[in-house]
Amino acid sequence: MNGSRKTEARRWFQQAYYDLEACRWNIKGAFFDTACFLAQQAGEKALKSLLYFQGSRKKALLTHSLVEMMREVGKRAASFLDLSEDARRLDLHYIPSRYPNGIPSGYPHQFYSEKTAESAFQSAEAIFDAIRVYLIERGGEEIVRIEENGC
Repeated sequence: MNGSRKTEARRWFQQAYYDLEACRWNIKGAFFDTACFLAQQAGEKALKSLLYFQGSRKKALLTHSLVEMMREVGKRAASFLDLSEDARRLDLHYIPSRYPNGIPSGYPHQFYSEKTAESAFQSAEAIFDAIRVYLIERGGEEIVRIEENGC
């Protein structure tokens, strides 16, 4: 893997970690809509990290769909296809968790529940953890080492 791809894999993985942590905090604060969006973002960024690591083409990196990214990742690592349902669950939160016109009535904050947010968190965590293990097993320890203070 060339240096720029490794750098990008690391940047995306680091932000995935912090999005997952922010998701956890938003659940504690009862901001369940925001937590669901952050779970989607954590999954998306972790998958993009893996796509960079795998050397995927730019087209595979342009989507926001975890299902599409999971299919691409699965071409080189079939075990990730077991997480397709988690990817599908997270894709459902990309628009409705942020925009009032993404749901039939009301607004996202009143629409989302703790149970929904917990489920989204669990899906994101499963994807994140599987990618972390995969990267470590393939020499990506530097990519997954979390910087406690990015400043």
